[in-house]
Amino acid sequence: METHSTSDSQIDSAEYLASSSEERHLSSCGRPSHSSHSTDSIPSQENNNSPKTDIDARYSIPPRFAPATARANSSVSSSTYNNVQTNYQDQSQSRNKSSVVIKVGMVGDAQIGKTSLMVKYVEGSWDEDYIQTLGVNFMEKTISIRNTEITFSIWDLGGQREFVNMLPLVCNDAVAILFMFDLTRKSTLNSIKEWYRQGRGFNKTAIPFLVGTKYDHFVNFPREDQEEISTQARRFAKAMRASLIFSSTSHSINVQKIFKIVLSKAFDLKCTIPEIENVGEPLLLYQTIG
Repeated sequence: METHSTSDSQIDSAEYLASSSEERHLSSCGRPSHSSHSTDSIPSQENNNSPKTDIDARYSIPPRFAPATARANSSVSSSTYNNVQTNYQDQSQSRNKSSVVIKVGMVGDAQIGKTSLMVKYVEGSWDEDYIQTLGVNFMEKTISIRNTEITFSIWDLGGQREFVNMLPLVCNDAVAILFMFDLTRKSTLNSIKEWYRQGRGFNKTAIPFLVGTKYDHFVNFPREDQEEISTQARRFAKAMRASLIFSSTSHSINVQKIFKIVLSKAFDLKCTIPEIENVGEPLLLYQTIG
């Protein structure tokens, strides 16, 4: 198996974490149909005056990094659940200490673009044809920063209910969890409450991200609809103490930046990517919310 890597030249961390000029803003797109649902928010478990909890302390606790493993791109059925987990742990313990892996879990409803975002980041490609994830997909991409190989090990859980029992495989030992929803389907944002509850049940220290997909369609919604969804997403992100990022796989919007911000938070590095907070633009909030 092979690992996706950057070019042989080393990438300075400051350069890597700077804003990428490759991610462009949108041209006009057709308007999709969309529906409206309730706007109940996620109940916040903490407030500013509450004692520090495991979630609040996530930046002071060293994240659980493991040595990089070989790249994999496959679906994992429940019958191979234990074998995959065992092989992952065995390979993690056998590699050079100069290589580390940052495990990133991706959860959310079906057909929201989790796999597409993963493939876009790892391989740089995008296919508009939908392929259902059966169980768990995982891929890896390796970059080099200051003579250290850093591998993003990305685990994508199928959104169908029958795969919920495999959630521990995605969440356990993850440094970050991307709770993802489709900006054009409000019901998928409402589902985040349950995904967050279950994901946090398996991993209370992972850095949370709230990621909205398909921004290229969402940008053509009426202004009032954009404001409603954006306001609800910001409210959810605040309750989750999560970074909030709107993305588009097909238009390469904020795809690279998601993982740059994951890296900056995991290693407590300074990130110079500018935040975006205006409705009508792809929101990118990782300091003022998370």
